[in-house]
Amino acid sequence: MSRKRAEHGKNAPKGRPGRVVETVGRRVRVRDEEGERVCFLSGQRAVIGDQVRWVVAKGTGGKLVGVDERRTVLSRLDHKGREQVVAANLDGVVIVDTGAAPPLAPVLLDRYLVAADRGGLRAVICVNKADLGLPDEARDQLAVREALGFRVLHTSAHSGEGIEELRAFIADEGGAWALVGRSGVGKTSLVQRLLPEVPDEEIGETAELSEYWGMGRHTTTSSRIFDLPDGGEIVDSPGIRSFTPAGLTTDDLRLHFPAIRDASCQFRDCLHREGEDGCAVPDQVHPDLVHSYRTLLKELLEIAAGTRRGRGEQEKKRS
Repeated sequence: MSRKRAEHGKNAPKGRPGRVVETVGRRVRVRDEEGERVCFLSGQRAVIGDQVRWVVAKGTGGKLVGVDERRTVLSRLDHKGREQVVAANLDGVVIVDTGAAPPLAPVLLDRYLVAADRGGLRAVICVNKADLGLPDEARDQLAVREALGFRVLHTSAHSGEGIEELRAFIADEGGAWALVGRSGVGKTSLVQRLLPEVPDEEIGETAELSEYWGMGRHTTTSSRIFDLPDGGEIVDSPGIRSFTPAGLTTDDLRLHFPAIRDASCQFRDCLHREGEDGCAVPDQVHPDLVHSYRTLLKELLEIAAGTRRGRGEQEKKRS
């Protein structure tokens, strides 16, 4: 064997290639051309959508031995202030919220929009529970985001309103799209509507022990990719209570925040903080967007200064 061929073999990626199509705790379901199997992470950190390498492991199905470079990412800060990649190699996010029950959270919408832009993902807003009506304040907030070019879909997992439009949107756009948002806005119910042929227990949460996984389904750490019959893929993700995009400097925030990046300020290094002399952003950007931007900016500055504790540390101090 020539030296060149030997070096090539030495540096070749170890294991079989596959794609993570479901995550449950410390295990993932990997799909390749031969089928699917459950793999242990075994020190490898993998998320839904990852392209991975795996090897057969006696008695366990398989274990991961490598994760390929990610094309796109959706990431957040965890309770300790560290970056947590939520999903990889997706094409877009459907940011699900509600207008009235619970009330629309425009600041959270903006944070997902920032995270999507930073991670190379497209984004669309989906207002679920349309059958409960849309308060004027929520309608106005959505109009502000629509004016920036973001599409807003209105659905009701209860009545079926807008489901075909959502299904057609994903089919037309193609690729894999993740449903993201707070707990209680109906993400899982939307998936059940989009996939009526799939049993609800395969989509929604269940407390029963899964023979396939050998463990209970922990919905707070689980995610799964589903194929839509008309094309495209949908990813159901766990609900969250708060969301701070990861990997952002203050300069990154100005670049990725909707409307702020297109505003013209006479000072190139201006952070557009409240009371900053000569800042022209408040005259060009809707005040609700300015407030949303400044709220996130304040968090980033506290993190950079080391004065912001993680949520876990705050809860420990209060107890």
